[in-house]
Amino acid sequence: MATASYLPDIAGGMVAAAAFIDDERALVAVALLRGAGVRLQDLSVVTADATRAARIAADQAWTPWKSRARLLGRLRPGGIPADVRKRYAHALRDGQVVLVAAADGQPPDTLAALLAQAGGMTLERWWQPPGPLFAPPELAGPF
Repeated sequence: MATASYLPDIAGGMVAAAAFIDDERALVAVALLRGAGVRLQDLSVVTADATRAARIAADQAWTPWKSRARLLGRLRPGGIPADVRKRYAHALRDGQVVLVAAADGQPPDTLAALLAQAGGMTLERWWQPPGPLFAPPELAGPF
């Protein structure tokens, strides 16, 4: 059974995202989403700082920095996908945490409602093309 997110395949998929003003609210949102059945590989933590993103994601979420660090051995500028940078540039510049959840098994509106319940702001839903936002298929497996 494959455990990779469906998004890195060919077509992409729907996502829901929100910005959080601090790490504590982001951690609450991660716990809430995971409790609602969102898989680790379908939840991504995005911050301007890779270390901070890894700390928030821990073993409960993915971060775009993970695949880049493992596959390239170093971080490359522009590791955050363009769709996320465009929608959340201001939030990332202000030091906020952005959580992006793939709508795999849950409608994006439900995920957005959970993000709002946890205190998320700037709620967005969009079609995310394949890219480095979620775990790539070659890294699929038990995390």
